[in-house]
Amino acid sequence: METRTYTTIDLRKAMGEILDRTRIAGEAAAITRKGKTVAYLVPAEWFEQQQAAQQSASDVGQDAA
Repeated sequence: METRTYTTIDLRKAMGEILDRTRIAGEAAAITRKGKTVAYLVPAEWFEQQQAAQQSASDVGQDAA
C-alpha cells in the first residue's frame, strides 16, 4: 500500500479528496505536523481486518491460558 504524506494544512484544505484517495484508491496517508508524523489515515477495510486479526490472536491467547 502506497503511503502519501500530507501536512495538517493539506488535510484541512483537501479533506474530501484525501478521504476519497484513501477510501477509493486504497492509499494510506501519513499526516504530519511540524515535520513529524502525528497520524495515519488508512482504508476502513484495512483497519477492520487488523482489528479482527488482533481480536482473533487475543482469543487464541485466552484459550491457551
